[in-house]
Amino acid sequence: MKITRCLISGLCALLPLILVAQEPQKKERLEWKKIGMTAQINNDDFSHMFHAGKNAGAFSKLELRLDGIFKLDLIIIEYEDGTSWSPKEYPAMPLRWSYLFEHPNSDKRIKTVEIRFHDVGGPIKTADVNLWGGRVKAPKE
Repeated sequence: MKITRCLISGLCALLPLILVAQEPQKKERLEWKKIGMTAQINNDDFSHMFHAGKNAGAFSKLELRLDGIFKLDLIIIEYEDGTSWSPKEYPAMPLRWSYLFEHPNSDKRIKTVEIRFHDVGGPIKTADVNLWGGRVKAPKE
């Protein structure tokens, strides 16, 4: 029983690496900018709001970069014009390193990004989360 549990745990730990390794090569080069402040999350509060600065701009991709483990339930992006958008799919297993997703409204300026989560894990039951926005680098003239 212990061997089976260890084997399953090991495979679950390797799955994100396998999935990342199978991701196709990206043709576009992106310029990344940190949006908001680093958040330290735990199981006391199950949401966090990132506030984009006035000069954050618009992004074609968004990425949550993690130091820790948690299960992502929902992302809500609110734009400066008052509209909002959320991805339709989220990973089935807890995140460990990062979650990258396409941002279809790349022409809209982001005001806030709210994340909702549960099951903050790891040995200290906290996780540090950073939100980054990526946009295609402007060609040098």
